[in-house]
Amino acid sequence: MQLANTLGLYAFLSLIPLIIIYLRKPKPVEKVIPSLMFLIKNQKDTTKHSFFQKLLRNLVFLLQLLALSLMAFSIALPYIMTSEAVTSQNTVVIIDASASSQTMVNSKTRFESSINIAKDYLEGKISIIVVSESPETILEDGTKNQALSLIQAIEPKDTRTNIESALYEAESLLGERKGRIVVISDFIVQDINELLKAKRILSSKGIDVEFISTWNNAKNIGIIDLEVNKYDTVAYVKNFNDEDSELNVAIVKEGNALETKSKKITAQSTEIFNFETPTGLSEIRINSDDDFKLDNTVYISAPEKKQIDVLLITNAKTSYLMKALQSSKDVNLQITEPPIVQGIESNEIIIINDIDGNLILPGTLEDISKKLEDGKSLIITAQDDLNQIGISWILPVELNEKGNNTKACAKVINEFTKQFDNNKCFATLRNYFKAVPKNSTISVIEADDSSPLLALGNRGKGNVVYYGILDEQSDFKTQTSYPIFWNELLSFLAETGDINDYNFRIHEKPLLDKVGIYDNGNKIAVNLLDEYESDIAKETIALDETGFVSGISEEKVVVNLDLYLIIFAILIMLFEIFYIKIRGDL
Repeated sequence: MQLANTLGLYAFLSLIPLIIIYLRKPKPVEKVIPSLMFLIKNQKDTTKHSFFQKLLRNLVFLLQLLALSLMAFSIALPYIMTSEAVTSQNTVVIIDASASSQTMVNSKTRFESSINIAKDYLEGKISIIVVSESPETILEDGTKNQALSLIQAIEPKDTRTNIESALYEAESLLGERKGRIVVISDFIVQDINELLKAKRILSSKGIDVEFISTWNNAKNIGIIDLEVNKYDTVAYVKNFNDEDSELNVAIVKEGNALETKSKKITAQSTEIFNFETPTGLSEIRINSDDDFKLDNTVYISAPEKKQIDVLLITNAKTSYLMKALQSSKDVNLQITEPPIVQGIESNEIIIINDIDGNLILPGTLEDISKKLEDGKSLIITAQDDLNQIGISWILPVELNEKGNNTKACAKVINEFTKQFDNNKCFATLRNYFKAVPKNSTISVIEADDSSPLLALGNRGKGNVVYYGILDEQSDFKTQTSYPIFWNELLSFLAETGDINDYNFRIHEKPLLDKVGIYDNGNKIAVNLLDEYESDIAKETIALDETGFVSGISEEKVVVNLDLYLIIFAILIMLFEIFYIKIRGDL
């Protein structure tokens, strides 16, 4: 024990007056005794109780002496130095609120278990991080009562977990201070090694990191992937269990099962279920009674099926383009042969392909141009004599001489070029027109010299597209992507909507944290579709790694005793008053 104010010891001099008062002998008082018998009786009582009376009188003196001594000693500001674990001063609790935390464990979820466990680690200055797709700090350097109030209001989310990022955020919350990080999770993560690496790094900096697992041996069969197109939907269902299972899978719309399929799924295997895609909103459900319900249902959103009215103006008897259009379920194709051109009024997209310029009647292109002003779309495909047929004025590019041997490369990835995202240079051409975009024209596909091979411009309310790939001079026409490209281009111009713009995995929508249907102008479906989160029975390993955990840091802490001494002195004085009251002197 040490003293911060040694001069305060002079306060003990206040004990001298107290002792003098008790040493002072009182002056005898004379009294008249009425009878001898009373005197004898009183002497017997006095003799009998004199010892106890002196003791009780001394007890009051001792209480006063002790209280005054404590008050005097407190003025000297005594204190002691003690070793205290740093972790008890600063604690960061990381709680896993990802999709897998909704796994049932003995009639309650892993998340509920995490909340109960977290209550036992609320010490010192408390910070709380809730982690799912990204970490979120909900409390920084708070009290235990604040922490208890906040963790009761947390709800799990339908997303992946990112514990590694949460660990580094916890480190930033501690700053230069020493402390403890407690991670409560089932540790269903994509890369456990990266998580353990983060733990080692923090431990090497003197931060005590403790992993507490809520994992349990659970069962699950779930939908791990979904492919949705306009006509067919494919669901991938995996059996994560060690035994085979007979499963019913149904596609449901407005509460009614449109189609149900049954299959036996062997242990640790995946089966495919195909359904026709209904328009509007629907669901695919499996009848699995397992411990993880989140992946037993997926949601589907599909725009109304709409055929695109297309007018093909051509003098060719057949072409690769004609065959691609005729094979599309989305295209209602009308073919007209110049010089007589019919259908300009009734079709929303007009394609000029392989025409004889001498057969185009005066005013035909002008009529088409007027319809473009009103919102129709026009596609003009390249042909050898395109510069000589009097159509240049309506093109979105300026044509120059021909070039030889080039690649066609997608420079803009959009709805009709997204299939070329992995292989942007998707075709080779022996001949092509060197060209320059006109004002406000977007060059989507280009040759090696940056000449537009597909350019998108506008005229009034309508779109004008230049398709500069000479099919006869290119290998593009023989690729499986050729009819898909034309179908997607027509859908883009007709604004029918890409079904992929209606269906998403939840990690593709960072602002959303629950699966289901959302309205952002269109009804969109958001699903988990994450094999890692669905694999709730995957046992995590090597989470204790004691070899990488630093010892709990300790530091010297000053404990001031003056307040405790004053409180004790006050209690003694209160007891003295109580005693005097019982004795009858008050």
